[in-house]
Amino acid sequence: MVKLRDDLPRASDGGVDVSAWLDGLSGQRAQLAAAIDLVQDERALRYGVDVAQMLLELELDADAIAAGLLFEFARERTIDPRAVEARVGAGTAKLLETMLRVAPTADYELSSPSLFQHRAEAQLENVRHLLVSLIDDPRVAAIKLAERLVSLRSAKEAPVETQQRLAEQALRVFAPLAGRLGIGQLKWGLEDIAFRYLHSDEYRKIAASLDARREEREKAVQAAVEELRSRLAKAGVEAEVEGRAKHIYSIWLKMQRKGIGFTEVYDVQAVRVVVERTPQCYAALGVVHTAWPHIPTEFDDYIANPKDNGYRSIHTAVMGPAGRVLEVQIRTAEMHKESELGVCAHWTYKGEEGEAPHAADKTRWLAQVLEWHDEDAVQLEAAEGQGVGDRIYVATPQGHVIDLVQGATPVDFAYRVHTEIGHRCLGARVDGVETALNTPLFTGQTVEIVTGAEENPRREWLNPEAGYAKTARARSKIQAWLREQLAESNVKAGESLLLDALERLDLTVDLPSLAADAGYETQEALLQALGVGECHVIDLVRLVGPRPRRKAEQLSLLPAADGPARSVQRIRITGRNRPGLLRDVSSVVAAMGIDVAGVSARGGDADDAATISLDARVDSVLQLARVIDRIRRVRDVRDVRRA
Repeated sequence: MVKLRDDLPRASDGGVDVSAWLDGLSGQRAQLAAAIDLVQDERALRYGVDVAQMLLELELDADAIAAGLLFEFARERTIDPRAVEARVGAGTAKLLETMLRVAPTADYELSSPSLFQHRAEAQLENVRHLLVSLIDDPRVAAIKLAERLVSLRSAKEAPVETQQRLAEQALRVFAPLAGRLGIGQLKWGLEDIAFRYLHSDEYRKIAASLDARREEREKAVQAAVEELRSRLAKAGVEAEVEGRAKHIYSIWLKMQRKGIGFTEVYDVQAVRVVVERTPQCYAALGVVHTAWPHIPTEFDDYIANPKDNGYRSIHTAVMGPAGRVLEVQIRTAEMHKESELGVCAHWTYKGEEGEAPHAADKTRWLAQVLEWHDEDAVQLEAAEGQGVGDRIYVATPQGHVIDLVQGATPVDFAYRVHTEIGHRCLGARVDGVETALNTPLFTGQTVEIVTGAEENPRREWLNPEAGYAKTARARSKIQAWLREQLAESNVKAGESLLLDALERLDLTVDLPSLAADAGYETQEALLQALGVGECHVIDLVRLVGPRPRRKAEQLSLLPAADGPARSVQRIRITGRNRPGLLRDVSSVVAAMGIDVAGVSARGGDADDAATISLDARVDSVLQLARVIDRIRRVRDVRDVRRA
């Protein structure tokens, strides 16, 4: 039987004797000693050693064990990653960095807040997906699970509210993840302690019943073990046979699921048979079914058909000695190790030779976890992507997790939380740092929306070139708000947007003709559509090109030797004179794949003024309009127009 936690050496005050613990190590000693030197807090050190010991028994490598040892101290205090890399190792530093990104998942709420009125939020599912999305290494998952188990054990003197919050997270998030990864020992430990905190009366009743009948149970199980050992030996099957006690939470679950009392569960004895090779599993099965009557409905061959998490074993049930039901599990030693340690049992870092064939594809474990769904999972909105790979998971400051499409921004986040939050959005802080509203968000970030007293969504948020609103939900809510305003104000706003863009391009247009070309009955209808975001100026530029203000200023597209017809257009940019302004403007143009034929810059009359003339080689009015629109969004740029 693989043990999850050996007794740690204790000092006279009851704490871990770190020196004695280190002396008991072999290959990992130097690296863990270096990690211990970085921990400047006794409580964090004891916590870290508990986590490290658990990871030792899960047979992880020294990098992972050191990262687990450092995690609690690094979470509470700033620790220099360069110091970790220099003194403990680059592998530990990288794992610790990932662990710190995953750390907030332990603080997220699992219930849906009343603020989310637009649809029932799958908060639990979002927390699970966020956790999995942040994990790109099986060792990170194992470290996190071990750390959560230590956290649960350490909470025995904590307030009841803290115990119950940790327990709820353990049962609903971390224990299922341990099960998905096949790490049975961590799963059982998390479940039993969480059950004790959440249902203390039921826990004590089952524990007391187990203690009261322990002698009888042990005698009955031992008798079945001895008889089976004898029968296997006579059949020439070499095997280890031992009794297996159900953990308390699993007993309670079975009682709830089947509506039965404790004695009906307790009468089911469990025996495990461990052999060396797979053919011996089936030979042992024959012995078991010959010795006692088989219960046909209680048989599963997880060797021929492994579980999703890789678990392999034969499960059967027979009417054993004294007419009691006897559950028998049959597996090889390798399968048994995997059932106890899961993905950790065959984790060979960087794919060394000699790896077990069934573990050759080390990405398989993540694919399995990404398929993690349960009964209360909800379907994600089809219009905004399918699957974890198309989603990001970010949190509110209160710990509620929001799922969004890849590339979503704080504006999308605000409208996802609540329509009113979106309408009143003035700014955003991401992980405590003030951030532009069109900045893409990433999984694991915490987003705080700064709101004003009045509802005032900006029309610019609907401009696809500006990159503010990526989700259909945000765009539709903004448009709905704009439609509720006076039609006259929307027409004026649309006219202002169009004329401003044409002025920057140095073009003019016949509005009735443009409206007809765009499919609108009147110019007012076109301007209204622009004002509420149903169409965009950039969509109309294609129709404007043939109508220059003066024929001499028409964009003349000249054939180019290396591609389509192009023309060199001069763009004049004014802004605040600061270091890096020219570089930032040039970067925007380069990112669009546009050639620059020439550029000049000079300071203006005022000390803080700068003027940049940029000659861009463009292939259409539309491309010129997009260049101008992108440059306008560079920090400290005040005005951009075709010269």
